Amino acid sequence: MGAKQRRNVDALIRCLHQPKHHCFHPGFAGPILSPQNHVLTLMSMAARIYKHPSLKNSINLVVVKVLVVDEEAAGPEVSDNGGLTLRNFCSWQQRFNPPSDRHPEHYDTAILLTRQDFCGHQSCDTLGVADIGTMCDRNKSCSVIEDEGLQAAYTLAHELGHVLSMPHDDSKTCERLFGPLGKHHMMAPLFIHLNKSQPWSPCSAMYLTEFLDGGHGDCLLDAPTEPLSLPVELPGRGALYSLDQQCQQIFGKDFQHCPNTTDEDICAQLWCRTGTGEPLCHTKNGSLPWADGTPCKATGMCWDGRCMPQDALKPQPAVDGGWGPWSPWGSCSRSCGGGVQFSYRHCDSPKPQHGGRYCEGQRAKYQSCHTDECPPDGKSFREQQCEKYNSYNLTDLEGNLLEWVPKYAGVSPRDRCKLFCRARGRSEFKVFEAKVIDGTLCGPETLSICVHGQCIKAGCDHVVGSSKKLDKCGVCGGNGSTCRKISGSLNRSKYGYNDIVTIPAGATNIDIKQRSHRGVRHDGNYLALRTLEGKYLLNGDFAISAMEQDILVKGTILKYSGSMTTLERLQSFRQLPEPLTVQLLTIASEVFPPKVKYTFFIPKDVPFTHQGRHRPLLPACCSSAELGGDAPHQQHRGRTARVL
Repeated sequence: MGAKQRRNVDALIRCLHQPKHHCFHPGFAGPILSPQNHVLTLMSMAARIYKHPSLKNSINLVVVKVLVVDEEAAGPEVSDNGGLTLRNFCSWQQRFNPPSDRHPEHYDTAILLTRQDFCGHQSCDTLGVADIGTMCDRNKSCSVIEDEGLQAAYTLAHELGHVLSMPHDDSKTCERLFGPLGKHHMMAPLFIHLNKSQPWSPCSAMYLTEFLDGGHGDCLLDAPTEPLSLPVELPGRGALYSLDQQCQQIFGKDFQHCPNTTDEDICAQLWCRTGTGEPLCHTKNGSLPWADGTPCKATGMCWDGRCMPQDALKPQPAVDGGWGPWSPWGSCSRSCGGGVQFSYRHCDSPKPQHGGRYCEGQRAKYQSCHTDECPPDGKSFREQQCEKYNSYNLTDLEGNLLEWVPKYAGVSPRDRCKLFCRARGRSEFKVFEAKVIDGTLCGPETLSICVHGQCIKAGCDHVVGSSKKLDKCGVCGGNGSTCRKISGSLNRSKYGYNDIVTIPAGATNIDIKQRSHRGVRHDGNYLALRTLEGKYLLNGDFAISAMEQDILVKGTILKYSGSMTTLERLQSFRQLPEPLTVQLLTIASEVFPPKVKYTFFIPKDVPFTHQGRHRPLLPACCSSAELGGDAPHQQHRGRTARVL
C-alpha cells in the first residue's frame, strides 16, 4: 500500500500525415523537422511536465514507436466527432500492439495526432478526447489530440492525465476535497496558462496515486527495451522552432511572425500574419506564449511566457528526491472490530528538482487498531454505512421510502470494497461510495478487510496480516472441540411448505443444498426460510426468488444461490443470531422427490432435536378452515408460484 515505483508509460504515437489531417502543416516539413521529430518534441515537453514533483509519483513518458500514416485509407476514420474518432482509433490501433510485454514495440497507450478540428455539442473548441482510467486496458488506452503546434504538448499531457484516471480540476469530487483549484493546473477543463511551478493540482496527484496503489497501473512497471530518444533542448532554441515556424505550425505555411510585437507581448503572446504584407495580426486561444527557449530581446530567452536572462536558464544538475521522516500514527478508522491507522512520509528531503527522480518506496504504512470485538447490536459495519443513506429519504416511483442494506450478491471481486447498497426487499441498488471505510470486511465469507479500497488479508483477531482463523465452531483460533456437527436430509415432501430443520441461534457454517431432480432447474421444489415468529425471509407466499441474493439477519448474511441453479443453496459462515426454520416449498402438480441435505455446527451445550422429515405446512396466507380442513393438498393444487 502506497509503494512508489517508477512507472514507464510506453506510448505508440500515430501521426496522420494525410491531405485532410496533417499532424502539422506540410509546408513546414523538411530535413530539420520531420513528422517524427515533431512528435518526439511534443512528447519531450509533456515528459518534463510529468517529472514535476507536484505529481507526487514517478512517471516516465516513453515513445516506443512513431507511425506516420500517409494514406487516408490506411488510417482510422477521423471526423469532427471526437468521441467517434476515439472509438475508431482505439479499434484500429490494436492491430499494431504486440501482445507480449517483452516485445520492444509493445505499448501501454496509443496517441493519435491530427489536424482535424473536433466539435462538441455547442462549439468546436475541443482539443483532445480520452476516456478516464483506461491505462493498461489494451482496448481502451487511447487518446486523440488536435495538433496545434507546440501547444499540443499540453493537450497531450492533459489527455494522458485522463487515461491515468485524473478528472478535471473543477469536478465535484475535487472541489469537495480541495476547494476551488483555479485554472492554471494541467487538468483544468480550459487551458489558459500553465503554472509551471506547480503544474499538477493536489486532486490530480491524489487520483493518480489511488489509481496506481489500486494496481490499475501495473502494466507500467516494466522498463522499455528500445525507447526512442526524446529531445533535451528547449524547442525554441536554434532553428528548430523559430518564431516564423511557430506561426506556420499553428496557422499555415503562408504565415510569419508579426514584427511589431509590443514589449508586454514578448514571450507572452504569439502574433502572426500572412507573408503578403497583410496588416492584420492573428493569435489563438487568448494565451499563446512563445515556445520555451525562443530568443528574446538582445540576449534573453523565453521561459513560461517571460523573457529571462540566458544564464538563468542554464541546465541545472538533476536532484533526485529523498524521503522525509514518518509522521505519527493517525486516528483509527473504527472504534471497535478492527480499524486501521496510517503513517505517511513525504518526498521532501530533498524535493526532486530539475527533472530529478521522485522518491521510490513506501509512501504510507498502516497497522491495526481497536481490535476488540464490537458490542452485539445486530448490525454489521457495512450495514451501518448503508443505513446512513436512509436519512437521504430516497423514494421509489410510488413515493415509498427506500431502506438501504448491503449488497454482496452479483458484486465482482474487484469491487468488493465499494459501498454497494440495495433497497431492502428490492433488486434496485446504488454505489454510494467508491470506497468503504477502512476496516470493513470485504464480504460475509471472508476475514479480509478493506484498506484504501483494496481487499487486504486479516485474521479473525482483526489484525492485518494475521493468519488466525475461525474454527468450524466459530471460535477464533479454536481447535473445533467446542461444537458438534448436525446433518440431515429430506427426500419426500407434499404440496406446500414442508419443515426441514430449525437451526438454533449460535449455529455456524450452515450449508443447505437442494439438488434439482435429474438436473431440471425448476422441478417444483424450492428452499424457503422463516423466523420463529412466522415471517418469511426467503420464498414466502409462493413467491420464488430466481436470482442470487443476500439475506440479512441481524448483521449476519445468508447467501442464497437463487432458484435458477440446478443446485439451490443457502449458506452462512458466521454465527446465526437467532433461530431460523428452513423449509421446502413444493408446488409442482406432479411432485418430484426432493434431494435436500443440510449441515451446520452448534455448541455442544445447545440442545437439538431433529424434526419430522416431510410434514406438509399450510401457506402463510391461509388457515386450515379456509382450506376446508382436511384436504389442503387438493385445495392448493391450482395455485401457481410466482418467480421473482
